[in-house]
Amino acid sequence: MKVTTLFSTLSILAASTLANAFSLSDVKKGANSGSIVPGRYIVEFDSNAHLSSANLKRDANPHEYIYRQLEARDTPYTVHQEYSSDLFVGASISLGSDEDLSTLISITGVINLRPVHLLSLPAKSFDVTNTQWPTPAQAGSATNGTARAPTVAAPQVTTTTKCTGKGKKQTCTTQTITVTATASSTASAKPTTGFSPLSQIQVDQVQASGNKGKGVKIGVIDSGVDYRRVPLGGCFGAGCKIAGGYDFVGDNFTGSNDPVPDDDPYDDCYGHGTIVAGAIGADDNEYNVPGAAPEATQYAYRVFSCSGATTDDIAFQAMQRAYNDNMDIINLSFGEATGWTESMLSVLAARLVASGTVVVASAGNRGQVGAFFTSAPAAAKGVISVGSSDNSIYPAHLATVSTGHAPITYFNFQAFRTGTHALYAYTTDPAVPDDGCVTPAGAPDLSPYILVVRRGGCSLSQKAKNAYLQGAAGILVVNTPNTAPTYQTFPLIDFAMVGYEDGNYLISQANTPTTASNTTLTFSFNPTAFPNVWTGNSTSYFSQIGPSNDLNLSPTVLAPGSNIIGIYPSALGNFTFVQGTSFSAPYVAGAAALYLSAKGVNNVSPKDVLTALENTAEPLAVSPSDSSLETIAAQGGGRLNIAEAINPGAIISPSEILLNDSAYFASVQYLTIKNPSWWSWTTFKLKNVPAGTALAYQTGLNQSNDEPIPQVPNAASVKFSQSSVWLWPGGTTVVIMQFTAPTGLDPKTFPIYSGYIQVTGGSTTTQVPYLGVAAKMKDMPVLDPTPYYLGMNTPTILDASGKVQTGTASYTFSGSDYPTVLYRLVGGTPLLLIDLIDAAANLTFTPNYNSRKRSVAEVNVEVEKRSSLEARRSKSTGDQTRSSSNGKSAALLSLWCQLTNWRGQGCAASGGAGGNGGNTFAKVPIIGNVYQAAYIPRNTDNADGAGTDYSQFELSAATFANGTAIPNGTYKFLMRTLHITGDRTNEADYEAWVSAPFTVAK
Repeated sequence: MKVTTLFSTLSILAASTLANAFSLSDVKKGANSGSIVPGRYIVEFDSNAHLSSANLKRDANPHEYIYRQLEARDTPYTVHQEYSSDLFVGASISLGSDEDLSTLISITGVINLRPVHLLSLPAKSFDVTNTQWPTPAQAGSATNGTARAPTVAAPQVTTTTKCTGKGKKQTCTTQTITVTATASSTASAKPTTGFSPLSQIQVDQVQASGNKGKGVKIGVIDSGVDYRRVPLGGCFGAGCKIAGGYDFVGDNFTGSNDPVPDDDPYDDCYGHGTIVAGAIGADDNEYNVPGAAPEATQYAYRVFSCSGATTDDIAFQAMQRAYNDNMDIINLSFGEATGWTESMLSVLAARLVASGTVVVASAGNRGQVGAFFTSAPAAAKGVISVGSSDNSIYPAHLATVSTGHAPITYFNFQAFRTGTHALYAYTTDPAVPDDGCVTPAGAPDLSPYILVVRRGGCSLSQKAKNAYLQGAAGILVVNTPNTAPTYQTFPLIDFAMVGYEDGNYLISQANTPTTASNTTLTFSFNPTAFPNVWTGNSTSYFSQIGPSNDLNLSPTVLAPGSNIIGIYPSALGNFTFVQGTSFSAPYVAGAAALYLSAKGVNNVSPKDVLTALENTAEPLAVSPSDSSLETIAAQGGGRLNIAEAINPGAIISPSEILLNDSAYFASVQYLTIKNPSWWSWTTFKLKNVPAGTALAYQTGLNQSNDEPIPQVPNAASVKFSQSSVWLWPGGTTVVIMQFTAPTGLDPKTFPIYSGYIQVTGGSTTTQVPYLGVAAKMKDMPVLDPTPYYLGMNTPTILDASGKVQTGTASYTFSGSDYPTVLYRLVGGTPLLLIDLIDAAANLTFTPNYNSRKRSVAEVNVEVEKRSSLEARRSKSTGDQTRSSSNGKSAALLSLWCQLTNWRGQGCAASGGAGGNGGNTFAKVPIIGNVYQAAYIPRNTDNADGAGTDYSQFELSAATFANGTAIPNGTYKFLMRTLHITGDRTNEADYEAWVSAPFTVAK
């Protein structure tokens, strides 16, 4: 069978595509475009499994024990990665069939298991790749089909020392590597005005004090690094900025072939990791974009190949290696949209934090699709999840006009090639709708000219291509009024936008078919930081929005992630222009290094770092024109302020307040406030500062709202046991707070209310973000109750031709002749099950899902309340929760019971996964399970162009999930999806759908 969930891995660079209309023809039969690697699992072992007294043979380690048990059962398997540390013991294993999965789960000592997922980085950013344009017709073309090439310096010889092991048990070898240190650009000096965003997070202040992160080790798990670049030290090994690392994949890994690892994490084919390394710690350079901690030591762990592909079991291995190499900080600028804190990467990230390692992760770039859509591992507990704030500047350059007019600002991070050129315009008429989209008849050879055209009528690429084919030395596109510029780079021709007023002036001074002009523009390396008056200092539209479905906060802080100039591999052009939380995260990782360097790496915990960053972050407004505060779901504590984090006005814990939903409302909260001063008594005053209440779902539609999510002023109120406290130097006190949720809100919109508890009186203002949901998360619909997006009622069965099945269809399971279940999730679910039942089965419950007429209230079955949402979380999570009967995690036991039709050990006990404790879940007369998945995010409306707008399950083989054959006969699909906070042992907590009948006729 094939499963296509279409939950592809997150795009690191944001897309700007509007929601795509759905068409049934988009559902491709047999196209498994989901992120799951078939038959491959990350499996956790009990570290003491091999010590069991039941063993007749004592194995050397738990790995040998598990493998021997598989071999004893004649189960074929392939081991891809092994994990052996105090954080995690287990392996990445491929199995031959679903039946083998049942065998693996049955082994004592297997305690948790998750499918391996494909991960991918986005397409490479701007580089010098040839654009496959034909050669210009004009012989005098300025570019003549040649892309600009990076400047390369002479080779240098570097000696590197590599050590393995820890402490006195290290073994070291010395190796000499010859590298080529590449120049940054042809500019002879650094600009007086550069493009660095560091001042926006106060890193410049900390660096000016002499703190540049010295003594801190940062592990960068990414696509490798071009350590030959001068800003990154120009060398690799002991004594270099990039002091070590490992390549886990090689250049040609696709996610489905075998990786080719080696000791050298060098990358000159992708560049993502080089940008990240530069944001963390580049030295100052021609574009004035140094990293946050240029004196920190970096280790590069390459897990993404030249195609930008990897699997999470390889990333898992790199995280363990970084831990073994004693990294103080680990940066993870990748992830996968899950909506939950649960994933194997999240589990390991949380364990890394618990072990004392600071973990920084990008929150993700799918903010366009709305709230409750967090990414893993960023949403893991204790991880610093970094969202993006819009840069306060637009990188640009200045060109000199021969008329004496003020310099012209043109928007490209690269300067045009040095030189002086006349101007040419096809028309001076601003009403021409497609200026530059078609080359006018009789147009001259433009090799002496910079072509100036207006925006609109066709793509920027088409305008640039036409100018290139006409031989132009460059092209300037006049932007529309009051519109932010768009950045494009074409390797065969210089391209940039200019503002509306400047553009009009240039056109008025240009040569045209009927006029002549002597006006020229002179270009040189002359960067300028243009103020971002459109979106500067607000949350980026692409930055992922939380909270998680289990109401954990993500992101926790912001850092600039748009309009970023990054260090790039020499082979790809030396510098590039990017946006994404991938590049916000390393600024925070570098800032965390400054914090550790200031406080001492052995004196603070990851919790201390997170607390300091959240307490002192700067809350951001919705936009430059709207001063109300952005929801905490989008910005966490706000934009990083590292100078104040190192020297806060107060130290407050916890760093964030999670109020849960209305069913498990945690109204009473406690704050511990410490006076960090050791010489002055201080009076601290507390105040509730509400942020916007975000309406996550559309009224009456049960569909999530896209970005920008509507915000309303309805706010929570807070009563303090003390609104003012007087603390002695170093003193601490506790303040009790009573929260009241906002009123006047429609719970069907799942309002996310939020704000800050602001503490003033110290040297600086500090605050703690809070967040809650004014609705019951268990009321959130899971299966799409409307035809609003798909245009049809779902779930439904698609037949062999891809059309909606009518009547009772018969399937032979030959070729593509099999049924497909098409469905869409409007809410996340901890558990999704698809079982087969007899077509004439008498169910023990009434399915509560009718896609033609349905409201949320119809599926709102109340069950016994728990004391808090945390109690419900512990029941549904699988990290450390063990069943008393056989030591397996709750999630794994659930899978085991499904595969054995509730006959496995532990499935029949009251309160076990089978749940015979008074409910009907285990009594449903299923014939067998064909699919199940845990912790699934909702589908989207594809507002970000990344897909994930529907899901499908293909019963492509007539077998159950445990590998046994499905007998010929007539069946129905029974799909059940567990509500958020639902009890997986209680049938009433599921949404259930029963399909039309179909016949298996092999």
